[in-house]
Amino acid sequence: MADPIKIIDSLIKDVKNVDIPNPGARTVNTRGTDLDICWFPKCPPGHTDYTWWGEEEDYEIVNVVEPKSSTAKANSNAEGKAKAKGKAKGKGKDGEAKERQNSKKQKQNQGKRPKGKNNAASDTPLFARVDLRVGHVEKVFEHPNPDVKKLWCEQINVGEDKPRLIASGLRNFYSKEEFQGKNIIVVCNLKPSKLVGFVSNGMVLCASNSDHTKVELVEPPPNAKPGTRISLQNLDVNEFEPDEKINPRKKNSVWLQFAPKMATNGEKLATFDGVKLVTPEGDCTVPTLANCIVK
Repeated sequence: MADPIKIIDSLIKDVKNVDIPNPGARTVNTRGTDLDICWFPKCPPGHTDYTWWGEEEDYEIVNVVEPKSSTAKANSNAEGKAKAKGKAKGKGKDGEAKERQNSKKQKQNQGKRPKGKNNAASDTPLFARVDLRVGHVEKVFEHPNPDVKKLWCEQINVGEDKPRLIASGLRNFYSKEEFQGKNIIVVCNLKPSKLVGFVSNGMVLCASNSDHTKVELVEPPPNAKPGTRISLQNLDVNEFEPDEKINPRKKNSVWLQFAPKMATNGEKLATFDGVKLVTPEGDCTVPTLANCIVK
């Protein structure tokens, strides 16, 4: 019988002579090779790549909220009511008074337009953004500065509480008697401007020939009511709000888009982009200037 000790020593020598890879030393990627089957098996059940290989997982961790039981819901509702009551008690009379004032202010501000901005809606037609109204010239007088010879100053009724003061460069084209008493058209939402120290609150609409040697007032029908807004033949402007104020000197002013479209046609009717200006009483006309600019 062989000596057991010698058998064991022989086995130890044989094992030492075998080149066994070190499972903990992954200096080379051996997965997918024959070694993978022996020493680096695929991820076994119960493990992930992270727990088996020490690699990061691609899974996104999502916080899961467990549904509340009916008892928990009841408790949370009771807590909410208790808090609301506590707040109400804390407000006292002063808090209630402030709430009433705030609600009143909100009601008063409903439907009001913010000041200092163009409040026309984006879908408002260009013509409707300019406030053209029938005006009646109640009084014509000289400019307060006696050196100013080209301007008339007027009091014009445009349907407001009091007449507007407007200055117009029409002294070379109309006498005081010709101008006073006329029904005209006024641009009412232009920004007020000073003309040699006189504040003009609007502009009178006129037609002119190309060299500006002849100027004529655009006139609505004689029976048109002061304050009536001028519409187009195919557009009722009363369905829209005009801009609050228009500054014609600004680069992107509505006026710079509007003014080039104004003209008279061959029938001496005032038009916008070829469409007639109208009032409920009829068309807006000039005496003689056909196919001329209007401004």
